[in-house]
Amino acid sequence: MCFHLPLYFLFLLCPILQAAEFQAPTCGKEKCGNITIPSPFGLIHGRCYSHRSFSVTCKRTPNGDKPFIHVNGIDLEVLDSIYSEAILINNPVTHINCDRINDASVSLDLSGTPFFFSSDMNYFGSVGFGNLATILSNKGDSLGGCIQLRSDDDAFKSGCCITLSTANITSYTVNMKAMYPDSERCASAFIFSQYSSSTAYSLPTGISIRTTHVPAVLSWNSTYCGVGGQSRAVTSIAWLSFFLLIQLMYRFC
Repeated sequence: MCFHLPLYFLFLLCPILQAAEFQAPTCGKEKCGNITIPSPFGLIHGRCYSHRSFSVTCKRTPNGDKPFIHVNGIDLEVLDSIYSEAILINNPVTHINCDRINDASVSLDLSGTPFFFSSDMNYFGSVGFGNLATILSNKGDSLGGCIQLRSDDDAFKSGCCITLSTANITSYTVNMKAMYPDSERCASAFIFSQYSSSTAYSLPTGISIRTTHVPAVLSWNSTYCGVGGQSRAVTSIAWLSFFLLIQLMYRFC
């Protein structure tokens, strides 16, 4: 009897595992609007995300459904997947002296999450007229900065751009300060992706002083990824079934 129990059990287990895998979502192919949710991310109501930091909320907006990740109190829109360990997001822009948009200092804290900004894929940029734009780490260390050109050019067109001075940025603060009495004009500063520029070391295509978000590349530590949700679900069922088999053999043998 004991010899046949494992065979009977496997006969029953196979259709259970097949049904579980069939019902599980197709991870890496979930969609929100026209964006395919890449692994290790997954929609929050599904089981595909491998860590809660990779859960995606699909929100209805005037421009259709958009995917967002929630990072330390900030919702970041996911624009695209570009590498196996990097996505393109809509990154907030810091403004100063702008109508209805006036944040002289903006911080983004990624500490405690898998995410970071890599200097290999991002630049620091600024648009304005005669302001000092600086970016600092959460420890107060300078990561870079630039002074916008002071000229008679329209503030919508002037600007400056530099590379970041550190490899992986997990948190930062962007500050804006007017350098001249006549530089009290609308200005902005931001981290942006090199892939949003037409040429190297240039500002994003279509950038203006009124831009509120710019594309930036967000990378992550792969050690957080683990096993995908679909695999976890099937694996959990397999382990539970194995445990039940041991219990049955112990009881009847």
